[in-house]
Amino acid sequence: MFTRSGIGAALVLSLLAPAALSAQSTSQQRNLIFFANGGGASPVTDLNDAGTASLKTGWTAGGGAGVQINPYVAVRGVFDFTRSEGEGAAAGALASTNLNHFFYGGDVQLRYPTASGFAPYLLLGAGAVTIDNADDDTFESFTKFAGKGGLGVEYVFAQSNVGLFAQATSYLYDYDRTGFDKTQVDLLYTAGLSYRLPF
Repeated sequence: MFTRSGIGAALVLSLLAPAALSAQSTSQQRNLIFFANGGGASPVTDLNDAGTASLKTGWTAGGGAGVQINPYVAVRGVFDFTRSEGEGAAAGALASTNLNHFFYGGDVQLRYPTASGFAPYLLLGAGAVTIDNADDDTFESFTKFAGKGGLGVEYVFAQSNVGLFAQATSYLYDYDRTGFDKTQVDLLYTAGLSYRLPF
């Protein structure tokens, strides 16, 4: 059986709970996120097991948008473009030609914000990559499933919705054209700007 003090405590808690929930939702207000980045792109793997065909380090640019659900989790749509040149004795038709990679998909960003304004984060996602040869009109572009993972750190300026970030992301996909059939890993290392819009 409830005592008077127990009933009184329950009433106080029932009155304070809505205020606490309101304060929590305000402190964890959702944001729309917009971001853009650029940098370098380096293949981690060769196009064949012998290492006689590969892609050189190239450049990349990209960006996207998403929703910051709370200070720790964001869901984002991402697009990245890379261009790199083929090389190697066994590169064949890819030698000295530029391959374009169009990566698109989604990811989950797991952040750990700190009082200093820095927030290290982890990226996990998936999507697709479309590959085309910019220098060969006879090359038939193709699309493959791609997995994605990455690490980064962001600094959000105090009293501002603007942030700076640097990250390294990897895309994993299968290249099975022009005489090659091997799983590829591309590493993109970029820096960029982000903007958060509360809603």
